[in-house]
Amino acid sequence: MIRRRPIPRSAYHWQPRPKPEHSQHYELICNGAVRRYHDSGREVCQDSPAGWKEYKRRVEAMLLRQGGRCCLCGKRLALSQATFEHQRRRGMGAAWRDDRITKDGADWNGAACWVCNGEKG
Repeated sequence: MIRRRPIPRSAYHWQPRPKPEHSQHYELICNGAVRRYHDSGREVCQDSPAGWKEYKRRVEAMLLRQGGRCCLCGKRLALSQATFEHQRRRGMGAAWRDDRITKDGADWNGAACWVCNGEKG
């Protein structure tokens, strides 16, 4: 019986590359919790504990701005039930995602309840 290995052995062992400190596409703000892209100025909260904390802080700020009401249906909304409602959809693997609260001095995103946010998509 001849045994064959599906992948030949090699001396190379893969190791993850370190993340670059600087990027030509974005800059890190809020102590590394948020990326601000140079081309459009959009901001995206990072997938890290600091990023999630900033994300929730922004939801709370939008809820206070809206007087504790859902931006879509207008019903009373508790902070624990509030979700981030993006003005523009997050399609293409979140390539259009923009987590700014205001844009050009106007309200951009809002806080919405789970049901309304799920129906809108």
